[in-house]
Amino acid sequence: MFTSNVHTQDIVELSVSAWFYRNKTIAGFDNPARSLYVAVRELVENSLDACEEIRILPEITVLLRNEEESSRVDLLNQGPENFELVVKDNGIGMKRDSIPLLLGKMLTGTKFSHRQSRGTFGLGGSLALLYGQVTTQKPIEIVTGQKGQPHGYSVKMRLDIENNRPVILEEDRVSKGADEHGTMITFSLQGDWLRSKRRIIDYFNQTGIIVPYASLFFETPDNEVYKYDRIIHSIPRPSVATKPHPRGIDVEMLKSMISTTRARSLKSFLTTSFQRVGDKKASEFLVFARLDPERVPDSLSMDELVRMMNSMEKFERFLPPSPNSLSPVGTEVLLAGIKRLSPEFVVFRQRPPNVYEGHPFIVETGVAYGGDLSAGAHIIRFANRIPLLYDERSDISHRVVRDLNLKNYGLRQEDPLTFIMHICSTKIPYKTVGKEYIADVDSVRREIELGFKECLRDLSERLRKRTKTQKYQKRESRLASYYRFIAEILKTATGREVQLERFHFEGGDNQ
Repeated sequence: MFTSNVHTQDIVELSVSAWFYRNKTIAGFDNPARSLYVAVRELVENSLDACEEIRILPEITVLLRNEEESSRVDLLNQGPENFELVVKDNGIGMKRDSIPLLLGKMLTGTKFSHRQSRGTFGLGGSLALLYGQVTTQKPIEIVTGQKGQPHGYSVKMRLDIENNRPVILEEDRVSKGADEHGTMITFSLQGDWLRSKRRIIDYFNQTGIIVPYASLFFETPDNEVYKYDRIIHSIPRPSVATKPHPRGIDVEMLKSMISTTRARSLKSFLTTSFQRVGDKKASEFLVFARLDPERVPDSLSMDELVRMMNSMEKFERFLPPSPNSLSPVGTEVLLAGIKRLSPEFVVFRQRPPNVYEGHPFIVETGVAYGGDLSAGAHIIRFANRIPLLYDERSDISHRVVRDLNLKNYGLRQEDPLTFIMHICSTKIPYKTVGKEYIADVDSVRREIELGFKECLRDLSERLRKRTKTQKYQKRESRLASYYRFIAEILKTATGREVQLERFHFEGGDNQ
């Protein structure tokens, strides 16, 4: 007879927040420098989402202050310090009952629907606050208000990590105007500013490119101010929540959908639960899966559920997912944003929608050349409007750029080139919870490669035209000098003025 050596008291059940506290490195909180950067990024993203949700031009203010009173004498040996981080926005604001749930309880949020959003796991903001608490043991302060409400709320709270719940310490109503709205979050955290400074500033620089319709203000611990004024007043259309596509779901999701459906037959379940599945497609699929269209959904056995899921993957007549759940940035916004880099030429292309594991995605690519760009090929990466700054060499876009033959386009590796890639999807194929690089997925790689090649062909044509124009202008300048020389000789020889307009030259192949 088998006897277990594990005692009951050795079994421990962790809450979601306790697990992430013990494993926070997988979300990017692996050292004080990166943790400071991730905390800033996560809260700024939440603020941008809160503004775009109600289609208000974002006004984001970020203040990062050093809490240490002693002056920095030895900057080279400066280690982790305590900072106060304040992030303020003019977004939708929060209801009083939503404040502790949205900010103090992990895996609780508004980003779990089948739509494009910056956040993916419902963790970022809460994990940043958790990191701040465990490194400084100071409470979190939130001030928020909604438009049309006579007052807002001020809440001070802590996180109960072991039970994944917020603990309210203080709360009060605050006065505000009827048209005022937004949220301000203040908390303390440990960080290493000297090591993270470049990354954080790069984050704001690239955020200014991808959201040029936002006004950003960042004050550093060094009392430096970075301002990114709004340069465009149009916001990309918002994404909309859609039903899931038959491809890309697993048995557990199928079971969950069946447990909540009101449909009384498999046919009606398919047409009401999935996108782009009408009566005809539902009937064709059920014949393919050998299932009775009139069968009650919750009567399916486990084997039948597995067969239904496998059939969904193999059935080739489903229409592709609808791209209505996506909100690409658009070439107009991207062109406005990239002007912050002052290039000479810029080309952008938006690829048609494609599918990855049943999720639609759109790739937008661009190539900037010359101007104030530094020499060599550089890559700027975005995913659902989030700048990706770490692990560039692991990203699929880096591999695509590395394999491009620039000579085919009359370009060299040392030319001032910047490649821009943005992918938007209801499910970005990140390789880590930290959301820093895109996995090597065949369909995604193909779209990025085709997009860059389209941009390079257009850029190559523009450069050829510029070279041709410069050639004509140079020839015209030489001829003009020659004509002036001849005119001077004739004047000397004849004593008469010679009109140079008679020798006007216009560039052309036959001149």
